[in-house]
This record gives sequence, structure tokens and C-alpha cells, in this order.
Amino acid sequence: MPTTPATAIPEAATHGSYLGSATLDLTATAHSLAQAATVALIVTGVAAFYLLTCAVWPFGKCRHCKGVGKFKSPFGNAFRHCGRCDGSGLRVRFGRKVIGYYRRTRSLGDNSTSKADKK
Repeated sequence: MPTTPATAIPEAATHGSYLGSATLDLTATAHSLAQAATVALIVTGVAAFYLLTCAVWPFGKCRHCKGVGKFKSPFGNAFRHCGRCDGSGLRVRFGRKVIGYYRRTRSLGDNSTSKADKK
């Protein structure tokens, strides 16, 4: 009865060439860089699309009152205005706040072409 080891070790794993494994590592690195670049491009595109939609539609529904602007009392038919949106039912989106911050920061900068010469 022939005896064989319980776990066979593949010959390719024990006798691989160093150059072949280095080429494999460079290929894997190139693939991971390409994937990272693709993910970065997709994230940039999504962020640009979100900022564009925030520029066109700056308001969203209030999350507290779900866009209604008022709350019904538990007893009867009385209503009260939402404290977060002051009864409008709207809130300013985060992207619109970012756009406003960028505009304010840019307008506060010193632009020599639009201002009179300083002495």
C-alpha cells in the first residue's frame, strides 16, 4: 500500500520564480490603481451632480415635520407650526450650504480687477 502525505504541496507554490511573482505584483498594483482611479472618478461625478441639483433645487422637505410645516395635536383638531422650519416645511440642503460658503469666501477675496486701485 503506497503512502502519500495527507496534504500535498503543489510544485508551483514551492518552486515559483521570483521574476514571475514580481510581474504578478506589478500587475495587481496596476489593477488596483486603475480601480482606485475609477472609484475616484465616479465619486467626483456623483458629487458634481449633487451640487448641480442643489444649485437648481436648494430646498428639501423638513425632516422633523416631513414637509407639512405643522403638527396636529393629540387631542382635537388644533395645529402648531414646526419649530425647525418655522412652518414652511422646507430646509436648506447641505450642498446648497456648501455652495453658499464657497460664494461668500470667494466674494470676500481681494480681486484687483473689480476694485479700485488701493494706495
